Amino acid sequence: MKILSLRLKNLNALKGEFAIDFSQPPFADNSLFAITGPTGAGKSTLLDAICLALYHQTPRLSSIGGSNNDLMTRHTADCMAEVTFSVKGQTYRAFWSQRRARDKAHGALQPPKVELAHIDPATGEGAILTTHSNDKLKRIVGLTGLDFGRFTKSMLLAQGGFAAFLNANANERAELLEELTGTEVYGQISQAVFERAREARQQLEKQQALLQGMQPLDATTREALQTQSDTLRSTLQQLQEQLRQLHTIAQWQAQTTSTAEEVTRAEQAHAAAQQALYNASAELQRLQAHAPAQAIAPRHAHCQRLHQQHTQASAERQQLQRSLQQTQQALELLHLQARTLSTHALQQVEQALAQTQQQQSEWQDWLQQHAPYAQLGEALSGWRSKLEQLQQDQGKLAAHNRHIAELKHAAERLQQQRGQQQTACTQAAQAVQTAQQQHARATKALQQQLGAESSLQALRQRWQITLETAQHRQQLRDHAAQRSAMEVQRQQHALALQDIAQRIVQLEAQRHQLRTQYKALQEKAQDKQTLLLQEQRIQSLEQYRHALQPGEACPLCGSQEHPAIARYAALDVSATQQALQQAEAERDAVQRQGETVSAELAAVHAQQTEWNTQLQAAEQQLAQWQQRWEVLTASTAAAETSAQALEAQYRQAQQATEQLHQQLQAADAAEQQLQQTQQALQQAEQQHKDCAHTLALTEQQLHERVQQLQQAQTELQTLQQDMQALQQALSDSLKAQGYALPEAADMQNWLQARQQEWHSWQQRQQQLQALARTLDSLHHQHTQAASTAEHWQQQCAALGLAPDALPGRNAQLPADLESCVQQLEHCRQQQHSQQGQLRQAEATLHQLQQDLQAAQADWQQALQASPFATEQDFLAALLPETELLRLQRLHEQLHGEVQRSHALWNAAQQRLAELQQQALSEEAPDAIQAHMADVQNQRDQHNTQLGANLARLEADAQLREQQQALLQAIERAQQDCDVWQRLDALIGSAKGDKFRRFAQGLTLDHLLHLANRHLQRLHGRYSLRRKTTGELELDIVDGWQGDVARDTRTLSGGESFLVSLALALALSDLVSHKVSIDSLFLDEGFGTLDGDTLETALSALDALNASGKMIGIISHVEALKERIPVQIRVSKAGGVGYSTLTY
Repeated sequence: MKILSLRLKNLNALKGEFAIDFSQPPFADNSLFAITGPTGAGKSTLLDAICLALYHQTPRLSSIGGSNNDLMTRHTADCMAEVTFSVKGQTYRAFWSQRRARDKAHGALQPPKVELAHIDPATGEGAILTTHSNDKLKRIVGLTGLDFGRFTKSMLLAQGGFAAFLNANANERAELLEELTGTEVYGQISQAVFERAREARQQLEKQQALLQGMQPLDATTREALQTQSDTLRSTLQQLQEQLRQLHTIAQWQAQTTSTAEEVTRAEQAHAAAQQALYNASAELQRLQAHAPAQAIAPRHAHCQRLHQQHTQASAERQQLQRSLQQTQQALELLHLQARTLSTHALQQVEQALAQTQQQQSEWQDWLQQHAPYAQLGEALSGWRSKLEQLQQDQGKLAAHNRHIAELKHAAERLQQQRGQQQTACTQAAQAVQTAQQQHARATKALQQQLGAESSLQALRQRWQITLETAQHRQQLRDHAAQRSAMEVQRQQHALALQDIAQRIVQLEAQRHQLRTQYKALQEKAQDKQTLLLQEQRIQSLEQYRHALQPGEACPLCGSQEHPAIARYAALDVSATQQALQQAEAERDAVQRQGETVSAELAAVHAQQTEWNTQLQAAEQQLAQWQQRWEVLTASTAAAETSAQALEAQYRQAQQATEQLHQQLQAADAAEQQLQQTQQALQQAEQQHKDCAHTLALTEQQLHERVQQLQQAQTELQTLQQDMQALQQALSDSLKAQGYALPEAADMQNWLQARQQEWHSWQQRQQQLQALARTLDSLHHQHTQAASTAEHWQQQCAALGLAPDALPGRNAQLPADLESCVQQLEHCRQQQHSQQGQLRQAEATLHQLQQDLQAAQADWQQALQASPFATEQDFLAALLPETELLRLQRLHEQLHGEVQRSHALWNAAQQRLAELQQQALSEEAPDAIQAHMADVQNQRDQHNTQLGANLARLEADAQLREQQQALLQAIERAQQDCDVWQRLDALIGSAKGDKFRRFAQGLTLDHLLHLANRHLQRLHGRYSLRRKTTGELELDIVDGWQGDVARDTRTLSGGESFLVSLALALALSDLVSHKVSIDSLFLDEGFGTLDGDTLETALSALDALNASGKMIGIISHVEALKERIPVQIRVSKAGGVGYSTLTY
């Protein structure tokens, strides 16, 4: 990710709009640049603007927008931040802005507006991706792989953030690593493994308890049930065959009875069909009379049709005669209307001709009266150009006067500034003398604090040696104190294991006893179940026992004695059922107790495993303690020193360390004071130089303003002379045309008035020409109208119409001559058409008269030859179509019903004869039904017994399958449980810290590797490594002191900065593992470096710059300003609280 450009407006002290394009010179030529300026000027505001445009917050303000915006410049109504950046070759623009209501500085804050756009590299146009705040933040994270926290730790290192990781303790460092690299997932994995291992163990124990409760049938019982079931199947097949035969006999008897009844019904139906045919004979005779009438019906219909056509043709001829008369009247009216319209048109043309001739005379008179207007066209262009030039010269004259006044005011202001700057130079020289005196005093104070030591570095090395001794004494003391606590913990674990072992023995004995009880209760419940089934079977045969009589043979066994009837009648099935329910309840209660004991036993076993693990860990800690103790005492002569002696040695070393630390702090303070006075001296000298430079610049500007004033006065005189000459020439030209020179204020109105006079003359000329063309047209129209009026006078005379006859007021007559002529032509065509139609109608009527006479003669001849005396007899015999169809269907239906009933009667008689020949049985139907019921009862009893046996066998088979499946599931669960137990022993823990700390340690090792690479380039003396005593503790290794390791808190200010910078760069590399970080901004932190170290740090940054990174450094260190040529300067603007931006 690389920042390409930045644009901001009204943020903090930077009032107004500013833009920085990092892809253009001077940044494109040198990507290492500095952001400089005094404290509080607004250097960090540039970094705030980048964060605001991307993430809507800054390192110093997490909530911006809505009703709270502390970034907007005071007394402004809006603010804005925009960043253009590139990721993986694609360019994007992020925008954020907020304004106040009604664009007033005191208005209420409005909701912020945001935007994310993709930039087309070819056109530079942006395609908007989103305008929603939350969606924009998600897209930024998706594109860059950096949220706000990672961005501020990888690309933008703000004030106070350098040493955050270096100075953190182990817990804080773990939180930082987890936040940066997302190692919290390892804690979740550790907890999940612990929970999964416990669940796998509990599931295995539950399945084992279920297996113990499964008891299938023994082999003897299962074989006996199978044999009995085979016997029942054979008996059932015999009963089924006997029942099938009985069903066949019963079905034959039922068919014979129903067929005899069917023969009787068929005979009755045949007799009814013959009677219906006889009853309809009177109606069917009408069909015989209809046949001769139907033969002569076409001739009668033809005669009637011709008579209708003759009547219709006669009516049409009369209608055509009336239409022809109406058309003739319409022709006469249209001729009169055409004569009237042509006469009126001639009168209108004569009136228009007279009016046009009068208007032509009036316009010719106007042109003669305004003849001077004709000369204005040539003179107006010259007058306009001269007047405009005169007006421009007047504007130039006013501008020169204003320019001269401004130059005079600027010269006076520069003289005042020169006086103020001379005073400031004197004060700056005095400040330089004061700073030199303070620097001398600070140098003397530092020498006093160092005492016998040659330098601050030597004093710090002496303090470090003393600190290491004290730390070693402290480790001996603390390590000795850990021994007793670890021994007590081991003994507690051993005692707890003894208690758990006793509890396991008790629970196993209790579980064995419950299993014995469960087995006995299970057998008891099965016995009760068998007894209940037998009593229910005996009770179901109650109706058969009631049918037994003393001395009569039993139909089942054949015995004539029935001794068990009284005993079976006394059976109480409900008592047996209650006993079964009680036995099952006792068995279920024992089963639940067994499950509870098994679960408790599994939990105790888990506790035993956990306590064994803790005991092994405690013993391992004791062994590690012994090894560590031997390492610590190896370099100490008093290895057997008591705890009191170790405490005394530690306190003595601690006191020596504190004394040296106080002396070192005082020396550091003196060193810082010396650096501050040195910096103040440099600032005073630089300020004195700036004042002298500013004074020289002011004097040069004053000289330039005086020269500009003299030149402006000379140009003013020349312009006045040119204006006088132009005004005189224009006045002479106007007088020649009879006009006076207008005033300057009225110049445009005067020109417009002359222009209007010239346009009026041109319009009159054009109108007069158009009027002449109109007169020619009117003369031609008059000739045509006179000819047309004469034509229609002659047409009316030819029709014999009176000369003074009028058409009258008729709304249907056309109002114009052209429409009247069109209608007249249409009436003539209609008249010719009607005359032809009338002739055709008369011919058709004559032909129909002849055809009608011939048809009437033919009909009379056919009527005389028929059996009908008159036409009325013929019409009475002729049946209507619907009646004819009804009688025909009735005839077919009655004859068909007779034939069909006779066929059904014969078929029924034949089927009855066939059934009577079979003679399957001579027994009565009631006896057959009783025999069938007896066989069905025997079949049902055998089915019931067979179903019960098969149900027990199937239940036993399912139980065996379930038992086998459960055994396989237990085997798989055992394997799964073993895997999870081994994994739990490696990384599992209830709090999730075991695996998370391990992953954080690996992340820290990688981070230190990256940091040491940067630290080697920054300063080859130091490197970082993890402490052996703590998981996430750090040591600094001094390569110039024999690779001695010491605590990072012993680093000086400059050394801490270098190490922190290396860690910050490493964190940037670590966080940006998915996105290349090509821009880096460092905010402050260089003020604690001496000259050599600062040079080393800048050299390292140059190396990063050479690798393609753009690096911006915010600082007010003078040496850094001189070292970096490309700078963005933030300057305060004259005490008003605002700043400006230059580069």
